[in-house]
Amino acid sequence: MIPQQKRETTSITNPFNAPVYYYARTDSTLQTARECLAEGCPDGTFIYAGYQTEGRGRTADRQWLSPAEENLLGTLILRQPASTDFTLRIGLAASLTLDSFLPSGVRTAVKWPNDIFINGKKAAGILCESAGGCVLAGVGINLLQTAFLRSIEHTATSLAMIIGADKCPTFEVFIPALLTHIQECLSCRDWNEEISRRLWKRGSIVRFMRGQQENDIIEGILTGIAPDGALCITEEDKERRYYSGELLC
Repeated sequence: MIPQQKRETTSITNPFNAPVYYYARTDSTLQTARECLAEGCPDGTFIYAGYQTEGRGRTADRQWLSPAEENLLGTLILRQPASTDFTLRIGLAASLTLDSFLPSGVRTAVKWPNDIFINGKKAAGILCESAGGCVLAGVGINLLQTAFLRSIEHTATSLAMIIGADKCPTFEVFIPALLTHIQECLSCRDWNEEISRRLWKRGSIVRFMRGQQENDIIEGILTGIAPDGALCITEEDKERRYYSGELLC
């Protein structure tokens, strides 16, 4: 366990009217958020770190590696019950935030259930977990990073690689924009229509792995996102909805 020293970042506006805490180094902001939750932090508290040693993706075998102080590594604490659409609502907010800094003609795409792409490459990931009747919304967004591990250098990108590091927003600018979009997306009634418009591979024939079984793969036309967050795929003229699994291509 890494000794953690937090400081409240008063220069960052939080539309949830809750603290924003910065950690120079931590295991993961999700774990730190669990500890803050146990200490009684208010709804809407946001935690971000300069570096985390145990960042991870949607499955336990996937790490989220990031150089120090280059990307946004954060977790938002929401004191409300989890729902099947939470990850996608947070993903939509991340997509809208990135779009606001991209040049005309360049837009993000949301890959169900938790990735954000720019020009076909991953720029952000979302990981939501339940804790004590609350939701911890973890976000990892590539902002300033321009060099990636060889294993992902052809599949990853960042805001800096699109607009240039000198034009990238600071954390003081990006975080309030993200939190504002999250607040709006959590209350938006037609959120699934908006995310369906920016859905990766929508209208295309896709291969989809149901659950965790590598041999359980179907093909169909990706049609959109249901109001409850399910992925809609048309197979043999019948639309089916999936709540778990992975889009392969």
